[in-house]
Amino acid sequence: MKKYTEYQFSEWVEKISRSDRRAFDDMFRSFYPVLVRFAMRYVSDKTASKDIVQDCFVSLWQTRHRIDAARSLKNYMYMIVRNRALNVIRDRSGIDVDHELATNHGAELSADQDLKADDDDDSTLEMLMNTWIDQLPDRQKEAFNLSRFEGLDHDEIAEVMNVSPKTVNNHIVTALRSLRDKYEQYDNHS
Repeated sequence: MKKYTEYQFSEWVEKISRSDRRAFDDMFRSFYPVLVRFAMRYVSDKTASKDIVQDCFVSLWQTRHRIDAARSLKNYMYMIVRNRALNVIRDRSGIDVDHELATNHGAELSADQDLKADDDDDSTLEMLMNTWIDQLPDRQKEAFNLSRFEGLDHDEIAEVMNVSPKTVNNHIVTALRSLRDKYEQYDNHS
């Protein structure tokens, strides 16, 4: 995946705010897959993730004349996708998110025990690491994923999460400590 600079996003902001459809299309085609993967971290449903991101781009186009050029367009898009994904989770009828997370947590613990019996190869460790990341508290997991998998820096993450960069740093440090502890426990029992 090509990494786009803030300069590219600034160009897009300028052109999109002047109703340049080509710039909007270029940004959409470039950034859409990244945002769909980001939304999937919240809703775990590819179709819903695609709908969320598409709605966010529609909203961006509809409000293009009010885009604040002083703010990062990349951070803005991450923030609105995150907020809409959280709204989808909240609005889903008949789904008790806490119950669902608790059920998945129990299944993951038994999966951890089964995995230790398997060969200690890279794919097993990767699966365990993904499980451990999923078990992090929501805000730690969000900060960690934005940093390590989406490539955002602390200031960008702070804007997306609507917290201070210091809080982002605390979330990431705590997440890394937790993951290291789980790895050490795993390594000692292997």
